[in-house]
Amino acid sequence: MRTSASTHPIVLASFGVIPFVFATYLSWANGTFFGVSGLELFITYSAIILSFMAGTLWSQRIQKDMNPLSKYVLISSNTISLGAWLSLLIDVPVLSIALLFLGFISLFWVEARSLKQSESSDARYLNMRFFLTIIVCVLHLLVLYPHQ
Repeated sequence: MRTSASTHPIVLASFGVIPFVFATYLSWANGTFFGVSGLELFITYSAIILSFMAGTLWSQRIQKDMNPLSKYVLISSNTISLGAWLSLLIDVPVLSIALLFLGFISLFWVEARSLKQSESSDARYLNMRFFLTIIVCVLHLLVLYPHQ
């Protein structure tokens, strides 16, 4: 079976949720993976994915003509990446998870606003991003709940 190029982002993004689910399970079960707690796995994976996604948004905008929207997206994506990095430095897991949670919401908002104002608006992609953002945010709340 061959998949079209337009389904690859959806498949890859869906697979990207699996480590979130695994780390959430470990966090609730007080388990470890290679000696690392589920909570630490969750925070570090979340920060990496948030930074990666912000970076892809940044790279999409850097290739376009600089306009006020492009400047806004560049500043926002860099701010979100720095927030993800800061979440790794905070020694209070609840604050780290809350910062990452807000980062995912902010990133979706910036990306949706950017896509709706550009000529390349892709409703299918935006719907997928919304659905996956909801899943990731719910998982953040599930990890946050027992550690509050």
